[in-house]
Amino acid sequence: RPIPPHPFRCANARNAPMMSATVSASAALAARVAPHPRAAGSKRGGGATVRRGCDTRVCASWHSHPGSSASQSSAVTTTGGDGDSKVAMAPSVRDGLLRRDVLSLGSAAILAGLYSPAAVLATEYKDTKMVGAYMPESAEAPGFHVFTATPTRTPALRALALEPYQMLVPGTWKEAPVSNARSGNYCQPRCDEATTEVQFSGPSGTVQIIIIPTTKLLIAKESPTIEDVGSIDGLLDAISPAITGSVAVEAEEVSLMETTSINGKTYYKYELLTPFADSGLHNLAAVSTSKNYVMIATIGASEKQWAKSSEDLKRIISSFRVDVRS
Repeated sequence: RPIPPHPFRCANARNAPMMSATVSASAALAARVAPHPRAAGSKRGGGATVRRGCDTRVCASWHSHPGSSASQSSAVTTTGGDGDSKVAMAPSVRDGLLRRDVLSLGSAAILAGLYSPAAVLATEYKDTKMVGAYMPESAEAPGFHVFTATPTRTPALRALALEPYQMLVPGTWKEAPVSNARSGNYCQPRCDEATTEVQFSGPSGTVQIIIIPTTKLLIAKESPTIEDVGSIDGLLDAISPAITGSVAVEAEEVSLMETTSINGKTYYKYELLTPFADSGLHNLAAVSTSKNYVMIATIGASEKQWAKSSEDLKRIISSFRVDVRS
């Protein structure tokens, strides 16, 4: 009488999705093995029993053949749409396809899924408020994600007072809320004071985008360049309270000033050591213009944060871009 099939059951997408990976791997190995002489489902003792009507494309069954209690055969059964089954079998001892080999292949397939990039990403950014969970990662700076302020992102952008802008943000940082009083939601598009567009914070510091109307700096020209607004040192005297969140900086608190030009736009960059700043002793800023506003990307960090992450903070400031075209 036919030998009962091993408890290893037919895999299907409903009850054993992981088994399909095991069977696919074993099928690739079994394909090179010549068909077993009793693969046709003979009713004589030791014949393989072919399972018909299986609702999957590929099934696996294991049988022991009489005459040798130690020998096993592996079978991969392919079921066609008409219900007919074809079996390729060979003694596992002779051909090296042992049951443990197939189980090892299945384990490898499962582990591959567990350690896929998507699984790692989900673990790293398990807090969905982290920017890495929803912003695209920078191709040039792994671990940093691209924040792009779209035309509907802030009150000033919705009022068409600014062009979109962009910067990099570390993946573990989170966006912090900005109150109506600071965002200018109540006065756009005719705010005459400095307002905060967005703010992100993380273990190494806080970055803000602040805008100041050029009319407040007594510039009557329409859409002025940053050079029209002032020189690199002269402008700092006017905007430093916005950078520090408190008082204007003194000349001895300026560690670095430099000018860069990117895609036709000029940026003034500052590195400040300001003990009276609200956001920390160390402050960085990049400044340019968009339409009739001076735009400032500024970062504040404590001494401890700066010692650990100064290069990352500088990368954030250097990534700031205004008038970004989609």
